[in-house]
Amino acid sequence: MDAGYGNDTGLRTAITALGLRYVAGIGPNTSVWPPGEAPVPPQSRTGRGRPQTRLQRGQHQPISVKTLALSLTQEAWQTITWREGTTDWLASRFARRRVRPAHRDNLLSELRAEEWLLIEWLEDQTEPTKYWFSTLPEETAFDRLVRSDKVAVADRARLSRAQAGTRPRRL
Repeated sequence: MDAGYGNDTGLRTAITALGLRYVAGIGPNTSVWPPGEAPVPPQSRTGRGRPQTRLQRGQHQPISVKTLALSLTQEAWQTITWREGTTDWLASRFARRRVRPAHRDNLLSELRAEEWLLIEWLEDQTEPTKYWFSTLPEETAFDRLVRSDKVAVADRARLSRAQAGTRPRRL
């Protein structure tokens, strides 16, 4: 799904609750907990007052996916080829990390599960160009993760053309 739907945390949560997997485009300002970080669970209280029920931000804060992408080392980026195009094979530079989406998690009582963050950064650009969340399993191969999104994008384009009653142009 594209970023118009992928930015909808409620939709992604509902899809996950149904036991389905997704690859969803997201915007560069989407907030995540970097690898190894997460909100603090509610603390049990002794004494008076109502016990905490929501996750706490604590000392550290989530960051945007763009900030995370810009912090990655050169070794994190790999060129992945995903399919044959009209004149040549299609390839681009990608990085991936396991992260926890952070949007309004301070209203939750349990941690969100980790997901893949997939980032595309074209070599001639000054910053990353596309971002995706994916709930594919942790052991998913890097190239399969890339192909799962790129094939979905091509399928959506074909479906859109079919609904519009147009045919793809041949070169």
